[in-house]
This record gives sequence, structure tokens and C-alpha cells, in this order.
Amino acid sequence: TYLLTKEPTAVCPIHPAHDLRSFCTECNTLLCRQCEATHPAEHNQQLLSIGDASARAKAAVNKMLGTGTEDGESQLDVAFEEVVQAIQSLHTQTEEVSAEVKEYFDGLVAGLRKRETQVLDDLDQLRTKNILPLEARRSRFGALISASSNAKRCV
Repeated sequence: TYLLTKEPTAVCPIHPAHDLRSFCTECNTLLCRQCEATHPAEHNQQLLSIGDASARAKAAVNKMLGTGTEDGESQLDVAFEEVVQAIQSLHTQTEEVSAEVKEYFDGLVAGLRKRETQVLDDLDQLRTKNILPLEARRSRFGALISASSNAKRCV
């Protein structure tokens, strides 16, 4: 069996020979001893040990998870309810937009059907206008052909 005798440490990515040992709250950076030496002097007041930074972060998370709002709900419950309401709002908006799109396209289809009827009526009028004279000509030609056939028989 393996026994952990000391807490594991993270190694500096810039100086692999050194463990990370502090955290700068100004620039949110983990630092090793060598990084601390070259870190901006004005940030020195913002340096925390890894343990202190970890404790602060843990406290902030616990506060966020445990602190209630005025009516006793936690911030996470409030955020969850906001997400639920946003989803419901999106569903409602989607239904409204779908209804508007359907109404719009129903109007387009109705307009196209009306135009189709107009075009077919116009076509029928043109056909009637052109066919009647042609049928009259056919009747006259038919009469002429009949008369011609009768005249040939008589001769």
C-alpha cells in the first residue's frame, strides 16, 4: 500500500524545479518562489499562500451555495428558477413566432390562390374571346365545304 505522507504540490510550469507556493489576487496567478522574485512589486500586497487562497475560494463557494436571499432561497435556487423561467419564455416566444409565421404564410397561400383564380379566369376569358371567332370560321368553312360538295354532285 501507498501512504501519502505529505500533501501533493503543483509544480510551476515556468520553473519545474519549484513548487507553486503563492497566489496573486491582483492577476489571478499561481507563483513559485522564483516567479515571486520577478512578479511586479505593486502586487506584493496581493500575494496569498496557496492554503489561504484555497480557504478564501472555498469560503466564497460555500457562501454562494449557502447564503439565502430575502425569502430564504439560495442563490443557486434563484438562478435555477431564472433558467426555468427563461426556458418557459423561450417556449412561449417560439410558439408566438410559429403562430406569426403560420399566419403570414397562410396569407401568402391565400393570396397565391386568389391570384391563381384570377389568372385562370383571365385565361378562360382569352380562350373564349379567341375560340368563338374561330368556331364561327369553322362553321362557315364547314358550310362552304358542304356547299362545295353538293355543287360537285350536281355537276
